[in-house]
Amino acid sequence: MERIMKGPNLLIIGAAKSGTTSLHNYLQQHPDIFMTTPKEPHFLINNDIGKDRIPKGIIDKDEYFNLFNVIDSYKYKGESSVMYLAYPEITIKNIKKYLTPHVRIIIMLRNPVERAFSGYHHVKRYNMMEDLTFEEAIKISEDRYKNKHNITPASRYLHLGNYYKQVKPFLKKFTNTHVIIYDDYKRNVNKELEKIFDFLNIKKIDINTHNKYMVGGWNWKNNFIKKIMRKDFFIKRFLKNIFLVRYLFNKFKFIFIKLFTKPSPKMRIKTERWLKDYYRKDVDQLSKLLNRNLNNWIK
Repeated sequence: MERIMKGPNLLIIGAAKSGTTSLHNYLQQHPDIFMTTPKEPHFLINNDIGKDRIPKGIIDKDEYFNLFNVIDSYKYKGESSVMYLAYPEITIKNIKKYLTPHVRIIIMLRNPVERAFSGYHHVKRYNMMEDLTFEEAIKISEDRYKNKHNITPASRYLHLGNYYKQVKPFLKKFTNTHVIIYDDYKRNVNKELEKIFDFLNIKKIDINTHNKYMVGGWNWKNNFIKKIMRKDFFIKRFLKNIFLVRYLFNKFKFIFIKLFTKPSPKMRIKTERWLKDYYRKDVDQLSKLLNRNLNNWIK
């Protein structure tokens, strides 16, 4: 069939650490949906927030559109850049500039207290810049982000959970927006997938939801191991090219991870209480916006 250049008409825009990776992978099992690799190109914000903030983020328009240059038999072509939600003004501006006005948008929201703590440990696992405790990091997260022009927006631990001001503009500008609450998604993923298929007006099919993606709850035992396991570490790149090493690592991956990782600590009760107070007003506003009581997040 003819290959034509088109951008996405489906976006999963966040929030980070709210199940977007699993949803991305589940949706691409549907024959009517094409989802990109990489999952998070972040093209719609990269040039505005700083080209060095998101590793391997796409900044070139042609490179971005080439991601979707596949056989034109899919009803939807999508991508899942989770930082789009945190920058509504920039994202909306560039959706209007580059994409169809009929784009479908999916937003996933997780308890902001849990999301902040999970987001911190995710950055700590994969980013050498994060060397603070959670309590230290949340206090300076916005100042640090403004002053360090190469730090990831994923380190904006508090800001990323201020959903009301982020979600409202998308609901106002785009009628084709679907919001998923992570609690519902975790409780009954198949039911939530059926709702998405209704939203997209496509056939409901069975999806293999047994595979888990980006599972958290762990940290590296030390920074040396973390440095070796980073995707861009030259020794890792070299070793991955050796077939025997790659075979042994894949075969014994879970044993390796168990040896060199440890469970993430639980959040301090005092910190949890502080975060609940911090998000209380936002959760109340979001509840009214979505016409759903979300106060269990901050009880």
